[in-house]
Amino acid sequence: MKIAIEELAGCSGCTIAVLDLHEMLLDVVKEAEIVYSPVIMDVKEPPEGIDIAFVTGAVRNEENRERLEKLRRRAKTLVALGTCACYGGISGLSMLSSNEDLFSCVYREVETAKPDGVIPTDVPPFLYRAFAVGDLVKIDYYVTGCPPKEVFVKKIIPAMVAGDKLELSRKSVCSECDRTMGPVENWTLKRRHEGVPDREHCLLGQGYLCLGSVTFGRCAAACPKNNIPCHGCNGPSLDILREPCRDIYGMMVRRISDLTDKPQKEVEKELYDVAHTMYAFTIGSLIMEDKETSKIRDLVKERSR
Repeated sequence: MKIAIEELAGCSGCTIAVLDLHEMLLDVVKEAEIVYSPVIMDVKEPPEGIDIAFVTGAVRNEENRERLEKLRRRAKTLVALGTCACYGGISGLSMLSSNEDLFSCVYREVETAKPDGVIPTDVPPFLYRAFAVGDLVKIDYYVTGCPPKEVFVKKIIPAMVAGDKLELSRKSVCSECDRTMGPVENWTLKRRHEGVPDREHCLLGQGYLCLGSVTFGRCAAACPKNNIPCHGCNGPSLDILREPCRDIYGMMVRRISDLTDKPQKEVEKELYDVAHTMYAFTIGSLIMEDKETSKIRDLVKERSR
């Protein structure tokens, strides 16, 4: 069996998550050969006849798209590995600025830019937007996470190599959280730096914008267990994905309203920087953009003017 791992617009964290198999990786390579992975080996092109290919990162430029399409042609099974591949991830936030503004910032405005301010012309052309890989080619399996957590990777990759089927949890982050709902009184939205959350009770009930109820699980609620509100890096929960009328923003507004007895319009007034707080990991996904109640298109139009 031949395995490949492709890197697109991302941070390589998902490939490192594969290496986090540690000694279990030795068991995997007994059954399968890693024939291509730019991060861990010096091979320039994916070969023909790949059995399982993992693609990480979003599609942001022409080279990303060409490499993705080539991998799809050469692989029997293509897996989107990580939230960037599944939903556009952090790279999708680049859609909040025009391509001209992005290049000007990188090559002229930051402290590390060369003083000549020249924007190179020999780099792959940017696409007009970021894409999740499934928006451009057929994907056989999706593995969310930023990056996918070690305990989950240890289950899925050996099983795929062996051809086994797995029954995995399909619940939200809240199902893995050990907090309980405390009293909800005089609720107001808090920024993360405001105060120190009570470790025992629900962060959302305390006023912190925790997206655990609208986020896919399989991370063991790592952030809430360490007193940090969930920021949605695993992508939307299945109840949101399945229903065209359900969206991250709308569901969060509804749940805060139910929790606090505040009218939804009042809740919306308290929410801030919706692009970065609600859609930080999903703004590059056409699936999420096309939701009936999604605010993604309006946010992109507003920020890119």
